[in-house]
Amino acid sequence: MDTLFLGLRVLVSLGAVLGLLWWLQRRFSKVAGTDRGEQVPIRVVSRQPITPKASVVVVETGGQRFLLGVTEGAVNVLHTSDLPPEPETADAAPDAEFAASLQAAGDGTADAAAAPTRRAHRAARALPLTEPVPAKSVLGGSILSPETWRQTGNFLRQGRKG
Repeated sequence: MDTLFLGLRVLVSLGAVLGLLWWLQRRFSKVAGTDRGEQVPIRVVSRQPITPKASVVVVETGGQRFLLGVTEGAVNVLHTSDLPPEPETADAAPDAEFAASLQAAGDGTADAAAAPTRRAHRAARALPLTEPVPAKSVLGGSILSPETWRQTGNFLRQGRKG
C-alpha cells in the first residue's frame, strides 16, 4: 500500500512539473515574438561556400537584402541594401519571331535547307501524338504516370505493325 502512494505521488509531481514547463514555454515564446502569426518571411536568395566552414549568403526579408558572412561560430552582416525593383517583362519580339518561324514551318514555306530528313519523318511517325500529363500532376513524367504507360503501349503496338 505504501508503494502505491509513493508511485501516485511521483506521477502527480511529474505531471505538475511537465505542466509548468509547458506553460512557461508557451508564455515566453509569445513574448520573444516567435508566435506564428507575427513572423516575417525570410528568403535565401543564394549561398556561395568560401571554405568548408564559411560561406556568403544573400537573404531577403522585410523589403531589404542582406549579404551575410556565415562561419561556424558567427554570422556577420557584410552589406545591406533595399530590394531591387521587379524586372519588367521582356520584349515580345523574340516570341513573335519564333511564332512566325513555326508558322512558316507548318505551312511548308520554310526553305529547303531547314526541311527535315527522312529519318526525322520516320521518327515522328513512330511516336503517336498523345496528350501530356498536366503539370499539376505529381506523377507527371515519372514511370508511375498512367500517361507514360499509355505512350509505351502505343509505341510497342506501332512497332509490331510496322
